[in-house]
Amino acid sequence: MSSALSKRLSSLLHHAAFRRACITLGVLLLLYSLAGFVVLPFVIKSQAETLFAEKLHRRGTLGEVKVNPFALTVSVRDFKLMEPQGNATFASFDALVVNLSTESLFRLAPVVQQVRLDKPYVHLERTASHRYNIDDLIELATSQPPSPQPARFSVNNILIDNGRVDFQDRPGHASHAVTDVSLGIPFISSLPSQVGIFVEPLLRMQVDGSPLELKGKARPFAQDRDAVVELNLDGLDLTRYVEYLPFEPGATLRSARLDTRLNASFRQLKDGAPELLLAGSAALKSVQLVEKNGAPLLKLPELAVTLGSTNAFGGTVALSKVALNGLEMELTRGRDGRLNLQRLLPAPAAKPDSRPAAPSTPLRIALDDLEIRNGAVRYADDTGTRPLRAGVEKFALKLHKLAVDTGKKTVGIGDAVSDNAALLLRQGKPGAAAAPAPNKPQAPAAQDSGPAYAVSVGRLRIDNWSARLEDQNAPQPIVTTIAPLSVSVQDASTASSAPARVALKASVNKNGRLAADGSLGLAPFRADLALDLNGVDLLPLQPLVEDRINLRVTRASLTSKGKLQLDTARDGSLQGGFKGDASLTNLATVDEISGNDFLRWKSLSAGGMDVRLAPFSLAVDHLALADFFARIIIDPSGRINLQDIVRGDAEDRRSLTEADSARAGGKQPGTAAESKGESKHAMPPISIRKLTFEGGRVRFSDNFIKPNYSASLSNLGGVVSGLSSDPSASAGVDLRGEVNRAPLSIVGRIQPLRKDLLLDLQANVRGMELADLSPYADRYIGYGIEKGKLSFEVAYHVENRQLNAANRLILDQLTLSERSASSPATKLPVKLAIALLQDSNGVIDVNVPVDGSLDDPHFSVGGIVLKVIGNAIVKAVSKPFALLGSMFGSGAELSSLPFEPGRAVVRPSAEPALNTLAKALAARPALQLEITGWADRASDFEGLKRAAIDRKLRALKQKDLQTKGQFFEMSGITVTPEEYPALLARVYKEEKFAKPRNVIGLQKALPQADMENLIKENTPIDEDDLNALANRRAQAVKDWLIKFGKIPGERIFILASKAGQQEAKAGGSPAALSKVEFSLR
Repeated sequence: MSSALSKRLSSLLHHAAFRRACITLGVLLLLYSLAGFVVLPFVIKSQAETLFAEKLHRRGTLGEVKVNPFALTVSVRDFKLMEPQGNATFASFDALVVNLSTESLFRLAPVVQQVRLDKPYVHLERTASHRYNIDDLIELATSQPPSPQPARFSVNNILIDNGRVDFQDRPGHASHAVTDVSLGIPFISSLPSQVGIFVEPLLRMQVDGSPLELKGKARPFAQDRDAVVELNLDGLDLTRYVEYLPFEPGATLRSARLDTRLNASFRQLKDGAPELLLAGSAALKSVQLVEKNGAPLLKLPELAVTLGSTNAFGGTVALSKVALNGLEMELTRGRDGRLNLQRLLPAPAAKPDSRPAAPSTPLRIALDDLEIRNGAVRYADDTGTRPLRAGVEKFALKLHKLAVDTGKKTVGIGDAVSDNAALLLRQGKPGAAAAPAPNKPQAPAAQDSGPAYAVSVGRLRIDNWSARLEDQNAPQPIVTTIAPLSVSVQDASTASSAPARVALKASVNKNGRLAADGSLGLAPFRADLALDLNGVDLLPLQPLVEDRINLRVTRASLTSKGKLQLDTARDGSLQGGFKGDASLTNLATVDEISGNDFLRWKSLSAGGMDVRLAPFSLAVDHLALADFFARIIIDPSGRINLQDIVRGDAEDRRSLTEADSARAGGKQPGTAAESKGESKHAMPPISIRKLTFEGGRVRFSDNFIKPNYSASLSNLGGVVSGLSSDPSASAGVDLRGEVNRAPLSIVGRIQPLRKDLLLDLQANVRGMELADLSPYADRYIGYGIEKGKLSFEVAYHVENRQLNAANRLILDQLTLSERSASSPATKLPVKLAIALLQDSNGVIDVNVPVDGSLDDPHFSVGGIVLKVIGNAIVKAVSKPFALLGSMFGSGAELSSLPFEPGRAVVRPSAEPALNTLAKALAARPALQLEITGWADRASDFEGLKRAAIDRKLRALKQKDLQTKGQFFEMSGITVTPEEYPALLARVYKEEKFAKPRNVIGLQKALPQADMENLIKENTPIDEDDLNALANRRAQAVKDWLIKFGKIPGERIFILASKAGQQEAKAGGSPAALSKVEFSLR
């Protein structure tokens, strides 16, 4: 067979046509070889360098170009492309080998079997903001018209090895390098025959030293496009890329590294919308963000995100899990009122775009699990007058099934659990107000974004939390601790009207307990809660009211158990109320200015309480106040300090406990009349069945009365029953206590809650020691008090704003010390007044009735009582005998006693006055009586002569009686009218003066009147006789008081007579000076 073949070949070679064919083929092969090996490399090199210069405006060089026409390979070595200006290299590679496939002849399209690129290099440079060295190339590429038909090609086995990209950022003074670039793409094709072949690309590189790996599959040139890419990053340093953000961030990223294991699947059906499906995981590590001044802002050791089935183009994000570990966030509010986080993003445009914004694609986010471990968020705000610090430390949070829909504006949370967190809230002391923010253009007002998001939570549970609340504004910082704190919420929603189930338990300051269980709704607000509070500290509420009151609460706790029911009415008002018991215990308050104790008690308990809202009503079965203290002051205007607990909007602070506190500038509280005029609303229904007091103590000062008065009330206790705002009802009052350790009793009825006060009270104090008032007495009356007791009985009846009052004041054994030199003291003889007012038992008993209208601005019960008492003292020292006469007799004047002219005998008509005087002296043993005898020169001269005649007549009658054996005292002898003529004639006869005689020398018989006149004319009377008469008169009164009035003689003193001076003092008839005058000391 081989010999036959050889013969045929030999025959063919000798055939002329065959030889011509072989020669032609050889020539073509030679030309093909020459063109491929020699001509084509030269053409490629020269044309490429020319095209570089013409099209790219850059100088490009090719070192060596080889073409193997038989292997269909083209290799290029030492390629360089320069920058448009200068000799710097823009791009280069060591070698490029392209191996074409003979299939290109059949496909009539380039089919590349293999592409290999060794050590490619690209130099990128940012020359200015948003300016790069490749801007010209990008502009050239985008200016080319698109091809009407898609290109047909097939490229296989694409290999890039040991590539490098350098990026130089001149404005940012930074440089970046992508090194060790290895790229493998097995196949890319747009030919129909290759449509069903998947390409599996691979990319590995080092980005600034961080490894990156990307794997995937793609069919980008099919009608239904799809691609799968794997992106793997390990420790990519993100700090190097912050400079390329399109805005200036408000913070510095000091560290942040990114790890990814992502799968991105792109798919676009021929007539469908594109889809980008993401899966895999990503992690941020060692994130540290600080503000421009170096202050810490965010620290996050690790953030891990695991993606679910997410269609980024479809507006859906599905996350399997998000985990944060060690989060620390520092939030601050600046002078401009913005949070530091807001400064991270670019400021809004000064002039918003007036064109309507394109509708945004709603975003739906579904997160299976969110977990935060060991987190901390801190907040600082120094913009106000009082700095605020808040924070949550070491908190853990787990969210399950979180769903967010920006289109529907809903946020749904299946389960939320937080455990073991510490909350801190600290309010600092007031300081200088925050400096105003510098003037900046105001940002445009935010446009209305429509209705708020609706948030729903299936179950929320907070366990083992603790809270520390600090108020450093008080002299001693107020610290409140709440631990543990547990909260449970089920089926809560801001959109649904159905209430959520809520349960809360907490311990407050170790001893306090707080529990609430029931339902709570937010839209609209409603609550149905069973409350149980035991010893809950109320000090944290102080900052809420401190700007409205003049006191500071230093201690208070609340105990309560009952049902709280609230609901929102159609008009937006809050309805419902509270039923149960409540007790405010261990209350202590101090004056905000002086720091003195103001009001405190051990317990204020309300049992069977029912409080209703809209309209308001209060019903309490029993209210008990135990172990209480109050500092009560009435200021000089009559205003009680309890009215100043609450401060008005324009009122300055004032002291509640300083007796002489003067109100500073600002709006003054209105008067009672003004308040009455302004009160236009009816009193709401209020009833307290029984109000009890026990162990009360009150320090009381009245600066309205002059002199000012202070007292201490102690051991106050009693009952007020039936207290009600019903105008027809009145409450029974029965109170007991002590005033300055003296027993106090108040009984009667009162209705303080109706518009017009109704009051019918009787009060008395027994035996209050007066020695404690010695400083006041020394100041105002000039004498201290050595001893004494005060008792008083008062009865007040107020109805229709008319007061009728009886005041009985009793001073027992009041004894004053020596007079002091107090300048404000009265100059009146106070001791004399006391001696006048004191009875024989050392008691002063004064009754003072008072009546008047409460609407009279000048009406004051205390003022009237003191005025009456003062008038009594003035009257006592100015007209003491008139006072004694009114007290012990018929009211007759007892300052003097008249005598018959020339006589020194107490007349029977004068004895009633002396009896009254004796009674007064006996009842006032401290008084001493001084008697001054008076003799009138006119009437008593004649009277003495008449008395001399009378004395002589009685002497003769006494002598006659003695001769008959009858013996009588001169004072007991009376001359009858029948006896008078005979006895007068005998007296006349015995007189030794010259008598008228008849013509025969005998005594002439004279009429009775002539005899009397002659006797008087011849009876000598001088000043000594007048003085003697005055002295006899004084002695006669003294003797009468000693004998008949039983007044000790040592209490009666006779002063020098006033005879001969009566004319100078005479103001009436001369007979009025025939008397004795009394004075007291």
